[in-house]
Amino acid sequence: MQIFLVLLSLAVLIFLCFKGVPIFFSALISGIFLLLTAGLNPAELITTTYVEGFVGYFGKFFFIFILGALFGKITDISGAADAIANAIVKKFGEKAIVPSIVLAGAMLTYGGVSVFVCMFTLYPLMVSLFKKGDISRTLIPAIYFAGAGTFTGMMPGSPQIQNLIPGQYLGTAPTAALVPGLLAAAFEAVCVFAFSIWYVKRSQKKGQHFVMTEKDAAMLKLKEGKALPNFFLALAPMVILLVALDVIQWSAEISLFVGCIAGLIFYSKQIPWKEIWGHLGGGTFDGVGALFNTAAVVGFGSLVQATPAFKVIIDAMTHLGGSPLIASALAVTTLAGVCGSGSGGLGIVMPIVKNTFGSAVNLEALHRVCDISSLCLDSLPHNGLVVSVLNVTENDHRHSYFPIFVLTVLIPIITLVVMIAIFYAFGMA
Repeated sequence: MQIFLVLLSLAVLIFLCFKGVPIFFSALISGIFLLLTAGLNPAELITTTYVEGFVGYFGKFFFIFILGALFGKITDISGAADAIANAIVKKFGEKAIVPSIVLAGAMLTYGGVSVFVCMFTLYPLMVSLFKKGDISRTLIPAIYFAGAGTFTGMMPGSPQIQNLIPGQYLGTAPTAALVPGLLAAAFEAVCVFAFSIWYVKRSQKKGQHFVMTEKDAAMLKLKEGKALPNFFLALAPMVILLVALDVIQWSAEISLFVGCIAGLIFYSKQIPWKEIWGHLGGGTFDGVGALFNTAAVVGFGSLVQATPAFKVIIDAMTHLGGSPLIASALAVTTLAGVCGSGSGGLGIVMPIVKNTFGSAVNLEALHRVCDISSLCLDSLPHNGLVVSVLNVTENDHRHSYFPIFVLTVLIPIITLVVMIAIFYAFGMA
């Protein structure tokens, strides 16, 4: 019964998120419901346990979120992200619209641009290309996620938050399990490219066409005539960031800071210096907002840990037998789905995974499995980024979510199974 009540409180959290209730209030309401049904004192635990979980996560990942958002803002206002995306499309031509966009999104996110910032870079380009190719604009969210929200987040060396969080707890490098990780990422990339191309052709055969909206037209006009940096110049700060993170192996915070400074130097001619503090302030608030929402969910997870049912769940998980990698994958995937956030799920589960399995499994394999597990169920319909992208692109779940589900849920789950099999083959499981 206790476990049922915990699951019911999680269902309340998902329901509230799906209904558009801000995550902070959703977490508090669900947390109070959880504590009341568990016979605990909400007034006491909300002001202690919840706050401790919230503040602990907020403090631990403060600079990673802020500096990551600032790096994305610098690449955005300088036009560097646009320059990279445009160069890729020109290279492959308008006949390869879908592969070009997927590749552009992958390059930008692996280079350190946040997934949400990448949306505002690729959206105008996608509108223009989808219009020329007569591809239904209902597919814009799915093709965006195909490049920016799939295999680059789980690739070794990625500066995306899902790859950085496991290392903060396990002491592993962002390049942990390099060869198995790259093999699994290559598998997922092939599946993503193949499905994206097939689904677009399928929609065209069904007679679906592009329909321009007033917002599309206004956005394209806003982007006209903007001076962009050279492709290689635009790429330089991203390369510097990756070298600092993966070759020199500086901390994520220092590497992101170096990337920001490199961006300000290399993009100096394109940056609107008169408005720079306003832009940097906006980037900071973006990072704080993302961190705040994630920490709110982690605080809810702290309340779950305070209930009697949590010990029952952990005992059951640790006594299942079999591979610690599989148990960890199930735990991270489930919590990421519940939270609607990969980073939120990791923030809740990683301390438990470390304490439970840290001495019984290869830590590099554990890092990589937790990374990809956080990207399996995190993009269910209540995910904040999914909702935001649908709103920005003027689409809805009914017409656009199915291909998103295949690309960001189904294919990553298959890849997770493949990755664990690879670790067994490499003797790392």
